[in-house]
Amino acid sequence: MSERRAEVLLAAVIIARSTSFVFNKIGLRTMDAFNMLAVRFLLAFVLLAALFGRKLIKGLNRRAVAGGALVGFLFFLVMSCEMLALKTVNAGTVSLLENLAIIIVPLLESALHRRAPSAMSLLCAAIAVGGVALLTLEGGSFRLGAGECIALLAAFLYAAGIIAIDRTSHRADGFELGVLEVGFLGLFSLLASCLFSSPRLPQTSSEWGIILVLAVVCTGFGYTLQPVAQSHISADRASLFCALSPAFATIFGATLLHERVAGPGYLGIVLILGSILLPNLLTLRGKSRARAVLFDMDGTLLDTLEDLQDSVNHVLLAHGYPARTREEIRAFLGNGAAMLLRRALPDTVGEEEFAALLAEYKAWYQAHNCVKTRPYPGIPELLDKLRKSGVQVAIVSNKPDPTTKALAEKFFPGVPAFGQRDDLPAKPAPDLVLHALAVLDCPRESAIYVGDSEVDIQTAWNCRMNYIGVSWGFRGREKLLAVAPRAIVVDRAEEILQGKNLQLVH
Repeated sequence: MSERRAEVLLAAVIIARSTSFVFNKIGLRTMDAFNMLAVRFLLAFVLLAALFGRKLIKGLNRRAVAGGALVGFLFFLVMSCEMLALKTVNAGTVSLLENLAIIIVPLLESALHRRAPSAMSLLCAAIAVGGVALLTLEGGSFRLGAGECIALLAAFLYAAGIIAIDRTSHRADGFELGVLEVGFLGLFSLLASCLFSSPRLPQTSSEWGIILVLAVVCTGFGYTLQPVAQSHISADRASLFCALSPAFATIFGATLLHERVAGPGYLGIVLILGSILLPNLLTLRGKSRARAVLFDMDGTLLDTLEDLQDSVNHVLLAHGYPARTREEIRAFLGNGAAMLLRRALPDTVGEEEFAALLAEYKAWYQAHNCVKTRPYPGIPELLDKLRKSGVQVAIVSNKPDPTTKALAEKFFPGVPAFGQRDDLPAKPAPDLVLHALAVLDCPRESAIYVGDSEVDIQTAWNCRMNYIGVSWGFRGREKLLAVAPRAIVVDRAEEILQGKNLQLVH
């Protein structure tokens, strides 16, 4: 699919989904909110399961089900608030307020990681607050009623849902997660209907018509084709289309429901849409250069494979276990010392024996980690050029912290290094990288992560950072592109400095 066709498809999907605000408001005239949600999402789930059942069953696992349940519950809360707000507030206003989640997400992310939000996030929030104030101006005074407050609560819940999807979609198939989310949303709605009202199916042809549009067009069409469209265009370009939802919901509300907005409200709509579009418009206008580049160590900066193999085999042979080949060790790498040794040992090794062997391995490797280890060609020169050009560099590795720091000091003096610690989860969890960025006083939006494995790709995704892959490490170009087809992958160290590789894409 071409980029132009993908943009047309994405626009069609978002416009179709924006009609849900109008159809929900019409449906609420004769139907209960929880009944509407239950029938809509359960029907959509049945249709999706019928079309894609084999794919769903093939990839189904506990992690996907747990992620679908979490995201489904959060979006059940979002939809419940949306339906309550629509009872007293215009469809366009609810859509505008709910889509403020796009601005709330970076603020929540900053709070979660205990760092100050960016100036752009604060500016957009201030513009949005001004827009909300004008949108709720009535009779010369600001009126923020219960409906508007519920719509704002939906925005915060929507933001939490976006963050939850970001965390869970990297650990499960995105399509499966979306379908399970629809199913769980319908299930939670059915439970709420049993608790707070009386479950019933639509009674008239008009009610069934509304439900079918919501289930097929707004849910099935949107949930299945939006990921397809977004896979063919850049994230910053795709995010511009988010403003289409509140814009068209406002248009549909005015034309189909004859909703009217007071004079200052039009300026409020412009401000809210502007706050959503501003960061992405600036991103498209010009790419900024990275302020910091963080590197993985093994397979990226240092060729440590032979020393790692020798240390693992020293422990294995000393205790009567068969030695491992270099290619086996290569495949085992990426998740730290404990996982490396666990993969190298037979499954029959118990926890007590494993703990003793791991301590022995760490001690041996700490004393023999520089026998054959060497930097890859061009790496010292690359780090030197980056630092001289004003770009901060650091090393973030799943090696134990003392080993990481010792190797960094030997081969790359003065470069900050951060290794695996007991108080921080290992990669691909984002914590270690975000800790390094905090020490560097650099926001993740201004940094690039460089690595050689799928673990490094996952780490960059979890941190929501730009990523550059290197082909000379433990996985190779083909395996990296299989995981991230649109990733930049370089074959020589100096290529990281070339062209647009250090430009940030948001």
